[in-house]
Amino acid sequence: MKRLQLRDAAGQSMVEYSLLMAAILGSLTIMGFDLFPRFVHAFQLYFDSYYIILNLPIP
Repeated sequence: MKRLQLRDAAGQSMVEYSLLMAAILGSLTIMGFDLFPRFVHAFQLYFDSYYIILNLPIP
């Protein structure tokens, strides 16, 4: 029974987090701060850094 309660609490916190983030990003978009291109650019830089490290000539 206790295991089921922990799963419910984890699911509730995930739903609350996602609703809060959607509200924050939605309000920022309405106010004119479009963050999606910045997120995509940061994600691209993250993967590019891994690509550079994996292709270094150092064994």
